[in-house]
Amino acid sequence: MRYIATTILIVFASSVAIAQPSKWFKKARKAQLNIITYDASGQMLRSTNGFYIDSDGTALTDYASLRGAVRAVAIDESGKEWPVSSVAGASSLYDVAKIKVAANKVTPLSIATSLSSKGDQAYVMPYLSSKAVAPTIVNIDKVETFNDQYAQYTLPFKAPELTTSCPVMNETGEVIGLLQLAVGNIADCSYALSAAFARDLSISALSATMSDYRELLLKKSMPTDVDQARSFIYLTGSRDTALYLSYLDDFIAAFPRETSGYTMKAEMLAAKGEYSGADDTWNAGLKAKAKKAELLYSRARTIYGAIQSRTALPTDWTLEQASAFIDEALSEDPSPVYTALKGHLLYALKDYAAACENFLAVTHTPMRDASYFLYASQCQQLLGDTTAVIALQDSAVACFQKPFPVEAAPSLLMRAQTRLSMGHYRLAVSDLIDYEHLKLGELNANFYYQREQAELKCRMYQQALSDIEHAATMEPNEPLFQAELASLYYRFNMPDEAISAARKAIILDESFADAWRILGVALKTKGDKRGAAEAFDKAISLGDEMSKTLKEHN
Repeated sequence: MRYIATTILIVFASSVAIAQPSKWFKKARKAQLNIITYDASGQMLRSTNGFYIDSDGTALTDYASLRGAVRAVAIDESGKEWPVSSVAGASSLYDVAKIKVAANKVTPLSIATSLSSKGDQAYVMPYLSSKAVAPTIVNIDKVETFNDQYAQYTLPFKAPELTTSCPVMNETGEVIGLLQLAVGNIADCSYALSAAFARDLSISALSATMSDYRELLLKKSMPTDVDQARSFIYLTGSRDTALYLSYLDDFIAAFPRETSGYTMKAEMLAAKGEYSGADDTWNAGLKAKAKKAELLYSRARTIYGAIQSRTALPTDWTLEQASAFIDEALSEDPSPVYTALKGHLLYALKDYAAACENFLAVTHTPMRDASYFLYASQCQQLLGDTTAVIALQDSAVACFQKPFPVEAAPSLLMRAQTRLSMGHYRLAVSDLIDYEHLKLGELNANFYYQREQAELKCRMYQQALSDIEHAATMEPNEPLFQAELASLYYRFNMPDEAISAARKAIILDESFADAWRILGVALKTKGDKRGAAEAFDKAISLGDEMSKTLKEHN
């Protein structure tokens, strides 16, 4: 038989043997932990077991006991309590977790380098508060391997609940697994999941989005790869919390020369109104010899953004200071990103000529984009150079090919507005038609009214009628659109329709003089002189001088 019969000794209500104290038992005992978890109100949730596996305070325990916990502590053999600082790996499927304990002078267990076999002796360590002075011996009943290098061992005894996650050792004192209880009514059976599997669990960037990690409220360990760590922070999705700030502190501690840690932290603090802390963080980055230009750019951009939002700021958070920071950044690295920000700062400082130069400088770099031509055109508009404005807007539109992509919409709309102001109505209508194709379904009635006005100026009457009908349909309670519709109906020799539209405008706004005048003209066309005179009189009473002349010729 592989294990001692129950007539010799009964422990845990199963057939097992108590081993004589092994030379490694006392050392192994020092690696064991009692782990206690707490909820947000400070109430204890669960008590479980665990054990150290390296001298840095890495320990293994079960996943289930960490669910719902916002805080956890680890109590060692001496009774000293240490905080669990983070989760370094987790698997709900296998119910194991790797945690970091903020402890010193740790005695770890060594993890077995090879798998145990069926029939091998396994030594089940007692839970930490147990008075047992030796492990319990069983013979491995079954070995199931997974992922080619790990195993789940079946042990022929039913372990009590208090022993969950206790270490299971081989005869040389290496840990082979974590003790797991059988589920349901399975009798005389327990399991040990490979400790090597739990040890090899790790945090990556995608861990921030995985359910196993999102279900655990405890802080997660920072990935050891800098790119993975940076992505992990971006994906945590908790940018306004103390937890997110602590991740940034961890990133800075792990990668002190990485600029992004300082810029992300400083920008977060500034967003929270902690301006002094933001300044200290940027300065800390400079002291750590992170990339100076990136730190200065972050600082200038953050100050500019804060000023744009009109928040109360420290006295040294000014456009001039931000401009000085970006000048220093440009002296370190003439990046077009920095040049673009310099343009925005100069624009805010009302130095439009210099701002225009910076925006145009960006268009000669790989960052060439229609938006910078539009920024430059706005500068020239404020400088009063209409010829330069339209030329720059032409350049903006030229950044795209027909059929225009949706990104071309702002360029087309701005050029249309400039063409309208210059009296180039037909060209403006052409831009507005292209704009409509890109923004179809997003336009309001006012767009169609404005285009109708431009179409009237260039005698595109049929298009104008179609647009004002569209506007009146979109906003049937706007009297201006009904009155404008009545006016066009009259031009198209449709007096009945003109009368109907004018009356709708008057119902919506009885004081609308233009609607009364149009009604009078339409009634006159129909031969209703009396009705026309009454309509003209009402318009005159509302201050419409044109109706006086029309009435005289009625």
